[in-house]
Amino acid sequence: MMAMNYAPEETAGRLRADLCEYLAKIGHEVHVATAFPHYPKWEIFEGYRGKLFLRERLNGVMVYRSYVYIPNKANAIQRIMYDFSLSISSFLSCLSIPNIDVVLCVSPPLQMGITAYVLSKMHKAVFFLQLIDLVPDAGIALGLLRNPIAIKMARVLENFVYKRAHGIITICQGFADNLISKGVPNSKLMVLSDWVDTDTIKPGERNNSFRELHDIHSSDYLAVYTGSISVKQGLENVIEAAGRLKDSDGISFLIVGDGSQKAMLMQKAAKKGLTNVRFLPPQPRKSFAQVLSSADVLLLNQQGDVIDAVIPSKLLAYMSAGRPIVAAVHPDSETARYIRLADCGLVVPPEQPQALADAIRKMRSKPEVAARFARNARTFAEEHFAREKVLKRYAELFSSFAGLKPGSIKPSCSNNT
Repeated sequence: MMAMNYAPEETAGRLRADLCEYLAKIGHEVHVATAFPHYPKWEIFEGYRGKLFLRERLNGVMVYRSYVYIPNKANAIQRIMYDFSLSISSFLSCLSIPNIDVVLCVSPPLQMGITAYVLSKMHKAVFFLQLIDLVPDAGIALGLLRNPIAIKMARVLENFVYKRAHGIITICQGFADNLISKGVPNSKLMVLSDWVDTDTIKPGERNNSFRELHDIHSSDYLAVYTGSISVKQGLENVIEAAGRLKDSDGISFLIVGDGSQKAMLMQKAAKKGLTNVRFLPPQPRKSFAQVLSSADVLLLNQQGDVIDAVIPSKLLAYMSAGRPIVAAVHPDSETARYIRLADCGLVVPPEQPQALADAIRKMRSKPEVAARFARNARTFAEEHFAREKVLKRYAELFSSFAGLKPGSIKPSCSNNT
């Protein structure tokens, strides 16, 4: 596997590690080329600093870490340098890996697809591209990629990698539809969703030790957001909604996570005198389920111009926790589509804090509706996103193609979401 993020990073890093450790456990020899852990604080973790290359074995997986340039500004040039730095350094670290049958490249960064393609050619191996976000579409939507020449170059890169991958794994149907519209053959696409550990993240007691530890009273109606706090999430909307609810007895907000916008949001909440908003750092994996269980409602928020064709990993965790969801997202996003499909919450327009505040009030005033949403969320997660089910599909896919010559591969489209 070639990927930007890997354990001990959480979220995306944990998902990549889950897959690799599962494959190693059932008998495959698994090697991972990745960066030194740095996300979400965008600084190299303690214990990994001052190195250009490092090899370590983690839970049966051989991990090759190599240099990555860490940007200090969220602009297009530094992001391109970030992506290219790992694409180049990881190629050097992969030269010592023998007898490769399958190369799985996780994108973004899309530049890593070039490295994966060259590696697959050297070993006459199968090259799979897994898309967990659409590049450059996401950069254009967020305004990070504006220069026409840069956009054209990104499209050329996109076309190059898509054409040379023997199979492309998309994590939702929205991605597959996007690629088909760009001329990628349907026969090259496979839909395999992300997953969630439904045995670990499951409905639990609301009044638990997490509430007790953080002095959250049982009478508090708690709206919880977890995850990245960056530009894409547009969490100013949540702060504004909290301002509209500051005089509503017992409704409080908890924002758990880290990212480039956290300090600004904390200052904004303090300036408004919002005593109903609290911030916590990312919580240990072992207590994450309790964080979700402590919530009365779980929040998702995105900027208005983001029309994600991907299911955010936090949505899978929210569903698995069995709590009702309120999402302030574009109505055409995959988040909105899956919430409607599962009937597990309310979708309101993004960047409209009053709509978000009204939805939270509505959820509180209709406990029977909230309970139905919660049950539906858990059922949908168990049926579609359970960890063992999805990882088994990945293992079957790789096993079926390992050892085959690239020219003989004819993957068919699968809609296992």
